[in-house]
Amino acid sequence: MPHVLSFISDKLERFDCDNLDWVKLLPLNRNHLLHGACHYPYRKSSEHPWEHGYRIRASVNIDMTPPFTYRHWGRIPSATAKQGWLSGEQDFAFSDLEQCAVHTLAHECFHFLSRSGQILDKNTEANANWWASAWLDDFSGQI
Repeated sequence: MPHVLSFISDKLERFDCDNLDWVKLLPLNRNHLLHGACHYPYRKSSEHPWEHGYRIRASVNIDMTPPFTYRHWGRIPSATAKQGWLSGEQDFAFSDLEQCAVHTLAHECFHFLSRSGQILDKNTEANANWWASAWLDDFSGQI
């Protein structure tokens, strides 16, 4: 899915990616729809140099048939919550694997950007999925 990686790369251009070692999109060969990870920089101790920087990986199951639904934490609107929403389970729907891949990669990009202090939103799963849904809307608008 080179156009998915191109889209993610374009979205990351406005951020400082000097500490981002790589972004990978891989096939998933388990019975799950998707899996993502954002590994933070690591070193053995403060006396040692960094072993690696940020690493983003997303995998989607190429054997499953769309459409897809994935249940995870999201921003649930709430009139009583201070920020206007509460964190709770939400269904995310994807009409094809490309949408699933964009959402999964964008979710992990949020963790990188939040943890590295480049965006101010708290590093939570609900915020990561909210961010990913916005990037997915941008991606879908390009098609």
